[in-house]
Amino acid sequence: MASTFEQDQQLFTDTLLKLQIYSALAKENIQNGKAPLPLVAQSCSLLDNLPTRSPPHWTPEQVNLINSLKMNAWADLADECIRTNDLIQAEASLQRLSALQDTATGPLSLRNKANRQRDRRANSSAPASNDSTLHVNHHTTLSSISGSSEGKSEGKSVSTTMEITKEQRQGTADLIQTWDKLRQVYNDMGQQEMANNFVKRIAKMRERLNDLQ
Repeated sequence: MASTFEQDQQLFTDTLLKLQIYSALAKENIQNGKAPLPLVAQSCSLLDNLPTRSPPHWTPEQVNLINSLKMNAWADLADECIRTNDLIQAEASLQRLSALQDTATGPLSLRNKANRQRDRRANSSAPASNDSTLHVNHHTTLSSISGSSEGKSEGKSVSTTMEITKEQRQGTADLIQTWDKLRQVYNDMGQQEMANNFVKRIAKMRERLNDLQ
């Protein structure tokens, strides 16, 4: 059954209320000398268990707030795991955080770049499409742009100019910071090859950022 406006807004309100409760309890635990980790993990679980697709009656501002809170929660969990030297959980938390942050980098995403290269190879051998519709929204990546020759031309223009927003640039900086934490975690775990991979990944992303300045 389709959700109603009231149901969607109630879900949003309940989520924020539960997050406030978890945050207050976590602060209380810290004051009492107890670990806040379980409550921070509950916040991550709460946010990750929201519908995969944002409820249809949420505004773009509500969606952005939830996405931001989700990244903040996973960042807090990762930092707490690092503080307690729980490297395995820190690695998992940082990997989850980097996956979330990747969407905030827009066209700078290295994952999207790989997808675009793969799609170009596939399109070069695929028959021409008669679909003339070009669907683009807040969550659309360059790799998902498809359609008529006019649509493909527009997609090419976007990938060439690489216009990014202030938020995407900040998202990229946050992603680099997360990768650096992953590099350190892998270094502490003695996994030097993985650590070196993130050194290369960070350098490549910084180079892409500098090219746009």
